[in-house]
Amino acid sequence: MQHHVLLNLFAIFGVATAVIVICKFLKIRYIIGYLITGVLLSPNTSKYFADMEEVEVYAEIGIILLLFTVGLEFSFSNLKRIKNYVLIGGASQVFFTIFLTAGLIWLLMRPSWEESIFWGFLYALSSTAIVIKVLQDTNKITTPHGKFILAVLLFQDIMIVPLMLFTPILAGAGDSSPLEALLWLLGKLVVMGGIAYLLARFVIPFFLKTVMKVQSQEVFLIALVFLVTGIALLTEELGLSLALGAFIAGLIIAETEYHRMAISCFLPFRYVFMSFFFISMGMLLDYNIFTTDFGWIVFWFFFALVVKAVAGILAVKVMKLDWKTAMAVGFSIAQIGEFSFVLAQSGLKYDLISQNNYQIFLAVSILLMSVTPFIVSQAERIQPTFAKLFGMKTHG
Repeated sequence: MQHHVLLNLFAIFGVATAVIVICKFLKIRYIIGYLITGVLLSPNTSKYFADMEEVEVYAEIGIILLLFTVGLEFSFSNLKRIKNYVLIGGASQVFFTIFLTAGLIWLLMRPSWEESIFWGFLYALSSTAIVIKVLQDTNKITTPHGKFILAVLLFQDIMIVPLMLFTPILAGAGDSSPLEALLWLLGKLVVMGGIAYLLARFVIPFFLKTVMKVQSQEVFLIALVFLVTGIALLTEELGLSLALGAFIAGLIIAETEYHRMAISCFLPFRYVFMSFFFISMGMLLDYNIFTTDFGWIVFWFFFALVVKAVAGILAVKVMKLDWKTAMAVGFSIAQIGEFSFVLAQSGLKYDLISQNNYQIFLAVSILLMSVTPFIVSQAERIQPTFAKLFGMKTHG
């Protein structure tokens, strides 16, 4: 069909608009509306999008642009202010989650240790988009638990790239040994790091300075799109991922004098990028999984909620903060993150997760994301109940 892509965009944004208006009326978060839109437009629901590969292309575009905005907003000055929370608290949360998830799944299900660790990777990440939005809406971003959550989510954003790159090694992809594969990967990263340094130090500042002589915001925006796609394609040529390239492009531009202008240019488009991503994730879900594996969905829903809450609480206690903050942080980050979807697709590709388990994972993730706004907004209120139940002190 001559206008195939245009018709797809028409359908996606038309249905999304209607669903989000209804969600707004019902006081449901817009991200949940995107996921519902995806389910309604899924090839499993309607015949409009019959080609699943086309859906995955939309998802990949959304991922690339999302990671670019993550890199663009990554501030080293902000990192310095909460560096202990990020480096110690964030690292503790990620590694506690991986360890607890992998250990419990191995004991319960007895899969291979590679699969168990991969499930730990999937559970380690939380939803930056949803949690930060709720904290901002409820004016809790500057509270003690809000600052810690921000630090943890920042560390998780940093960990996205290593987890994505380590997944093929975990799966034993290629003929080389895991050690050789890891060394080869590190070599590629060093090369990419060197290229990124040269681009950040000499090429991109000069390029953007030249572009700015035109004094046109439109030309500047086009130049940014050119840079992010170019660097993403370069990383793919090196055998890394498009998403890594997009993240690096964001980091490079964030260190230039034009980063504020870049953020202001891209901010209106960020929600479009996010909508693409979440809608495409909803489109990949087969709603029939709720009838065939409902019991497992309920089980893994509570498994994920409890394991992630416990890991978050332990991470806060490592920093010797009070129980009130620990409980608020633990339950606020007790959901699956956006980039866990990306990892899950990678795991599917390398046979670290079966198609059925992938569908269960999508269902559980969407359900957890659906309850997250309520949990985050009520985190401080539900804490005294848990404290009383388990005989905890609210301070110290």
